[in-house]
Amino acid sequence: MKKLVMGAALLSAAACSPAVQNAAGSEGGSGSQAVAASLYDAFAAGDMDRIGALLGDDVSWVEAESGPYTDGNPYIGMEGVGSGVFGPILEAYEDFAATPERFTTEGDRVVVEGRYSGTHKETGEALNAQFVHVYKIDGETIAEFQQYTDTYQWRAVEGSLGE
Repeated sequence: MKKLVMGAALLSAAACSPAVQNAAGSEGGSGSQAVAASLYDAFAAGDMDRIGALLGDDVSWVEAESGPYTDGNPYIGMEGVGSGVFGPILEAYEDFAATPERFTTEGDRVVVEGRYSGTHKETGEALNAQFVHVYKIDGETIAEFQQYTDTYQWRAVEGSLGE
């Protein structure tokens, strides 16, 4: 049951579109960019096997400081990310999406700029927040993920600013 909920969370929480441009890169960096881009593609396609292969059991996933999903930082592995980040987002938001807009690559580092969107189920407030995702790629997998986003907006949308 836990895997089913996590799977549904991943599919719903990460509805994404492929990025449209690469701002910079180095030789060999395109492989790293392809790995990061394939995560967004896998989310959009609902490809759980691919998501699991990309995140693996040892990815270190860090949510932005002061955000609503930082309690388990760093989340380790797909199961940790699914239960600590994607599952709670699925429970809280309708039509949640993380839409990449630009990739910048240097070696094994990929920076993705984009926007989160969705509607908070309890408050009815719309989320439209910028994000920057920083990935460290190890071969064909994601070794590290760091999120930067407008945590003030996340908290305002969910009604938890004073907490």
